[in-house]
Amino acid sequence: MPTLGPRTLVGLLALGGLAVLPGGAAPAQEAVRRVTLDEALEAFAENSLALKIARSEAAEARGAARQSGAYFNPSVAFGHDDLANDGERFWEQTVVFAQQLEWPGRTLARRRAVTHATSATSATFRADMVELAFEVREAYVLAWLAEEAETAVGQAAAVIGRVAADAESRLEAGDISGYEARRLRLERARAEQEVAGAALRARAARRHLATLISPGAGAEEVGPAAGPEGVPPPVSREAALEALRGRPDLEAAARELDAAEAVAQAERSSWVPMPTLGVGYRHDLDGFGGASLGFDLPLPLFDRGGGTREEALARSSAVAYRLQLRRRLAEYDLLNAMDRYVASRARVEAAEGLLADSEALLSPATAAYDENEMTLLELLDAAGAFQDARLTVLSLQSEAWIAYFDLLRAMGRGAEEEP
Repeated sequence: MPTLGPRTLVGLLALGGLAVLPGGAAPAQEAVRRVTLDEALEAFAENSLALKIARSEAAEARGAARQSGAYFNPSVAFGHDDLANDGERFWEQTVVFAQQLEWPGRTLARRRAVTHATSATSATFRADMVELAFEVREAYVLAWLAEEAETAVGQAAAVIGRVAADAESRLEAGDISGYEARRLRLERARAEQEVAGAALRARAARRHLATLISPGAGAEEVGPAAGPEGVPPPVSREAALEALRGRPDLEAAARELDAAEAVAQAERSSWVPMPTLGVGYRHDLDGFGGASLGFDLPLPLFDRGGGTREEALARSSAVAYRLQLRRRLAEYDLLNAMDRYVASRARVEAAEGLLADSEALLSPATAAYDENEMTLLELLDAAGAFQDARLTVLSLQSEAWIAYFDLLRAMGRGAEEEP
């Protein structure tokens, strides 16, 4: 399911335009269940439908691989011939046990193919886990961002509402102009729309997180118990490139190549016919009986398996090229994730004091307004500056942490392997 990026979400917070609840109040949050990021990942591992689908698909692939390596079943045949001529009767019975044989080289090659194919399915499942775990981390951070943005918008709206209420009485007293009063009414309406829109987006973000970790919870909302703190830990480029070798999707591609090569090796001898050996017992009416031996060997006159060999070689070649492509794409993915992380982390470090500055914008301005040292429009500007600064800080923090989690995904790191 696609999610809103931090910049998109902050942009939407600035747009507003949604229905306003009475008094600008946010929807009730009594039903919100709070979880930490570790608890969210644990619930994801236990309840995620997407993870269960990936696990079932991996089991399906393992079953198919195991079945492809099964040996031929023997067969038992029973025959009874009952003959008669001019009152004379004769019968004969035969029991034959037959087994199709396979040349040892082909058997070993098929077993190697099964082993490699099974390893590939396990690696594919781990790759799916890494991708899905990143979705949970991203949804967790976005839910935190949505809730913090709702709080920031609500704080600014409360100040604007107070100023607008004062403006009506001061307009009657002639202390402010009609322009100022109309401006404040419009700002109050816009602030109420932003509060309502932020509340709805926060609920949507919590429901999305609940869908990922508790798909059977219905309308339950799951919110973060704590948000990301500080700056994400540093990750060196050398360590990231070293981790690239252990990406599970690359391991899966390598094992798929091993399996394809093993199949191609088995098919090289497909033109050699596989004999069937039969051992049985025969006896008749006259009391004669004895062992029965049979040997069946198809003659490769018309079908020599040329197309099967060509198919196996072509598949092996395609899988080899696919492995090369995946390696290049994985390196490209990792370098891009590293660049995004380094840039976003640097922006957070550069704006480290902006959070304190944003917090210091509103309280002094409100105090100055109470002391008649600041006009209504100046307080309105201070509330807008507080909201913009606060949303900017939240956006930078969320971008940095999402970029960090995306880098872990590109490195192939699961939840249990997080540094």
